[in-house]
Amino acid sequence: MADDKNKDQRLEFVRAMYGVYWANMARSMDGVWQILGPITVTGTVIAGVHKDYLPGPLGISLAMLIVIWGINATIDLNAWHRRNLFFATKAEQEFLTDADYGKLLPSRYKRPSRRWIAFYSINVTVFLVFLGLTAVYGLSTLEGRALCLPVVVFLVGIVLTVLNAVNQEESAKKHLNELFGEEPQAP
Repeated sequence: MADDKNKDQRLEFVRAMYGVYWANMARSMDGVWQILGPITVTGTVIAGVHKDYLPGPLGISLAMLIVIWGINATIDLNAWHRRNLFFATKAEQEFLTDADYGKLLPSRYKRPSRRWIAFYSINVTVFLVFLGLTAVYGLSTLEGRALCLPVVVFLVGIVLTVLNAVNQEESAKKHLNELFGEEPQAP
């Protein structure tokens, strides 16, 4: 009798946990739309530099900083979403049987995806293009010592972004290995 009660409590817990994972993934998708605001702000800053409302070095540096922040926020949102997909997959394995795959869920869902979520890849690509356009604009409008601050912001931002991306990928590998006993393939 106690085993049935524990089994029912466990099943209810797993169901609730599964719901939380999906809610977290939905929230991360909403977060991407919210961070598209930096593109608008960056465009406004660039327009301010172009119209001489802001000093060029400061404006270009600020625009780069905003876009780099957007890239890093997207990297973190992708990591959060992927992590919750790993956890949801593990929860599915706890209360679904092998016969459920191919009926309730596609068979490929039995193993978690090792790749970035496409939506976030697109978002990072848009931010990188915007960062490139900002850099080109800065190089075409600034010269000499005025380039120092934007170049430093760009280089430091890129280094920190790469470190963040590598850290998030290592974290994903650890989660996959611990939960599923495997090392992921390259994204």
